[in-house]
Amino acid sequence: MGIEKDIPWLAEHRRDGELLRAIEPTVDEVRGVAPALASFYDDPYNRRMMANTVSMSAEDVVASFAELRADGGRPFLLYAGERLVGDGDLRHLSVCPGAGEVAVLVGDRAVQGRGLGTRFAALLHAFGFQVLGLERIFASILPVNEPSLRLFARLGHAPDASEAARSFADEPGDVTLSVSRAAFESATRELLADVRLRPR
Repeated sequence: MGIEKDIPWLAEHRRDGELLRAIEPTVDEVRGVAPALASFYDDPYNRRMMANTVSMSAEDVVASFAELRADGGRPFLLYAGERLVGDGDLRHLSVCPGAGEVAVLVGDRAVQGRGLGTRFAALLHAFGFQVLGLERIFASILPVNEPSLRLFARLGHAPDASEAARSFADEPGDVTLSVSRAAFESATRELLADVRLRPR
């Protein structure tokens, strides 16, 4: 897009009257929602899907956002309407030139299984490709997390066992995936028609 990359951004997708927003938050905004995010992370089902074995406090959440930013990552809060439903980020942006890793959690159990994860993940991919100028996005997923595997397949991801992809694996048994910009745009052409990206 040829515009500033280090300012906070907003990504939106509207469908059938429902507005999804991924926002890059201020520190105060993170503090305000940290208790809710901590409860998402500590939910037993979510922990299994993320291989999360460490309980997180609200203070831990604030610290993790700060650490991600310090490492050059781009964290987002995810909203369905005005309701916080999860978070996501693009990380490890300096590991491979022109590439990064994406992670998305719809942590609100009441709205899981409705396709929100696909739409939110598409927003973060669109941001990565269109704003950050990435050429490839990787993901690392537990084999048991079949919903996420299906989600990423819908976005054009394919299994990737290359050295570059495996460098993003959190655990030896993780499934690593990747998608090029062209493959993502081909797989999500209809969805992308309703995506809007802009500085906050």
